[in-house]
Amino acid sequence: MVNGGMVIAGAAAAALLASPGLGRCVALATARRPEPRLIGAAALASALLIVWCAEGALHGAALAVVAAIGIVAGWVDAYEHRLPDVLVLPAYPAVAVPLLATADAETMLRAAGCAAAGAVLYLGGHALGQLGFGDVKLAGLLGLVLGWASWQTAATALLATAVIGGAQAIAMLLLRRIEFPFGPAMLLGAAAALVITNVYIAH
Repeated sequence: MVNGGMVIAGAAAAALLASPGLGRCVALATARRPEPRLIGAAALASALLIVWCAEGALHGAALAVVAAIGIVAGWVDAYEHRLPDVLVLPAYPAVAVPLLATADAETMLRAAGCAAAGAVLYLGGHALGQLGFGDVKLAGLLGLVLGWASWQTAATALLATAVIGGAQAIAMLLLRRIEFPFGPAMLLGAAAALVITNVYIAH
């Protein structure tokens, strides 16, 4: 319990220390500064989720990378409807390094398979003109870290994203807005999948 409390406190402190930098990155990318309390809340929630759901320290490190990049990319997408390559692409090697360090062929193959499946599925949506190519790249990245946990986590993320994205689409249609960012729905779907599988499947 003491060690667990120390890990949680450390993760929370790291998230709060990182949140001003995350907000600054959004401001540099969009010339718009998000509400600091919202950035801080997102960083703190991500940190606590990682501590609770990570499949070991290496997976936690990979999730932390994706969470930090996802927070910035999600805000950029919300503001400007784009997911910059400069944010998403460097995360691939940053996640691949700890994944390779697991020295577990089954985990590596599962993660790679989920990444490929997610990218191919979203590529189909892109070909139909429904998704941006940035969404395709983000899908591969999320598939990598979600597949690391389990096939069920990756599959649940697809379902959760579809539900969240569908609700978002209905809301935007009611507001008579044709275009809307899908990246935030993908990130929220991934977070929801980690929670759902941790509660109902892992335990």
